[in-house]
Amino acid sequence: MDQNQNFSQNYNPNPACNQGDNPYMANDVSKKGGPSGLSIAAIILAFVFSPAGLILGFVDLFKKDGRTKGLSIAAIIASIVAGFAGLIVCAVLLAVIYPQAVRYEQKSCISADTQLCNSVRNAIITSMMDPAVVTGSNPGLPSDYDWVYVEDIDPDTDFGRTFEEYIGSDVDEIEDQIKSSYRGKDASGLQFRITNGNDVEVRIENSDNGNGEEISVGVYY
Repeated sequence: MDQNQNFSQNYNPNPACNQGDNPYMANDVSKKGGPSGLSIAAIILAFVFSPAGLILGFVDLFKKDGRTKGLSIAAIIASIVAGFAGLIVCAVLLAVIYPQAVRYEQKSCISADTQLCNSVRNAIITSMMDPAVVTGSNPGLPSDYDWVYVEDIDPDTDFGRTFEEYIGSDVDEIEDQIKSSYRGKDASGLQFRITNGNDVEVRIENSDNGNGEEISVGVYY
């Protein structure tokens, strides 16, 4: 009687249901479960750095670990949506900022060229009043009201030599300092003219000032 009781207690009609005695069943159960840490990282990166979230989402999606792949799919979709949204935002910002940047650059060029014209004008006026030019034997001053290119100033004259000293550059190098000549029409270079004996006007034709208008500084009548 005792042997029958022991037999009935130890007997299991379906040994496969005993998970502790079946290592294969135990392995299957351990593999199955919720989302993996990789998929969680993918969904987080989808909103932080979408390319990395997309890659991790695909890696986890094709990883055969018996886990659910819903979060990986969500990470892939979120990464794609976030990527397209980022491109749209960048395109909008570019469309808004680029024209402003171009206008700012254009204004900067105009400002630099206006300053250059002022520097040339001051150097011309100072040179005209220099005693070495006024009393010199070879003054080389141009005639009134004649437009003269700065690069055509003769450095061998008293005026040309004094002008180069004040401007701090050779006459044939001053035109290279023009900033706005690469936009629109090519700026035709620095020109100046003397009016009424001591008034000086300096200009850059076909500059960035408006629609190819000239930059001009000096006395107007």
